[in-house]
Amino acid sequence: MEFKKISIELFEDEAAKLKSFLVSLSDIRNSISVKKMEGGNESKSDFYIFTVEMDALKEFVVKLSRTDLKIITQEEINEKLKSTIKSNAAYSSATNSDISPAELKALKKVKTIEDFIKNGEYKVLLDIIKDIRLEQNKRNRAETALPAAVKRAIEINYEEGLQSKRRAFISLEELTEICTNSQLKNLRLNHIIENAGYKAIEICINYNDFADELIKIANNIKMPNIISMKAVIKFSEITLRDDRNFKSDFEADIVYAVKNTNLRWLNIAFDSVEEEITNEEKEQFNKFMSFIKFKKLGN
Repeated sequence: MEFKKISIELFEDEAAKLKSFLVSLSDIRNSISVKKMEGGNESKSDFYIFTVEMDALKEFVVKLSRTDLKIITQEEINEKLKSTIKSNAAYSSATNSDISPAELKALKKVKTIEDFIKNGEYKVLLDIIKDIRLEQNKRNRAETALPAAVKRAIEINYEEGLQSKRRAFISLEELTEICTNSQLKNLRLNHIIENAGYKAIEICINYNDFADELIKIANNIKMPNIISMKAVIKFSEITLRDDRNFKSDFEADIVYAVKNTNLRWLNIAFDSVEEEITNEEKEQFNKFMSFIKFKKLGN
């Protein structure tokens, strides 16, 4: 199968444009993958590299042409990164160039388990834990350090998600990944991963146009059931006046919810956590479910 890579440069104030563009790709999303490359601390922009199947390329280009997002070449990205990344090894890694054995060895020496905790790099620790080629002592140390690294990753993404809509979109993806990570669940870090879900919900309610993201959280069957409940309850609080009427500022979010809400899944989730939510929250949940059912009947 043939692919084409198309890269765009996204500036700090363009998060809404990217979100709209990604939504427009929903009908060809299975033919596209996207990778984010951060521009660095001194940069005012990040880069998104789309890998598009040739069969979907024409439609992708048409949709992209309707935006004013800036297309950029890989060479231009490399030059911009080179001006912000000081280490030759780090630059080579960021641009997928070859890293010399000496540089790679130096990078490994610099990174310690304590560094992984500080930077919230829990995925690296998960890789260490499952790598049977490593000494058992090192794997045990990684497992001991894992909870702290996950907590730090949640903290970093939450704080950055509150800074701007552009970063919030990425933070939600990262927090959702933590909250649905099967390895973390298998290691019985349920309380910690639930916290990632709560932080994702808090980011959603921090921005007026992120209410639809609450429905995406609620619909995700890999989420802890309590998080699905809390997300839909918060959506109800924010957008609905009663079980027949919604607040006018949230019409687009309501349209999305009516079209996409998985009522069956939410009923299952509710039954499993009914004892964990308050009576007021139950009222909000029932209001939401009644409203969606009412609207699905064509009202």
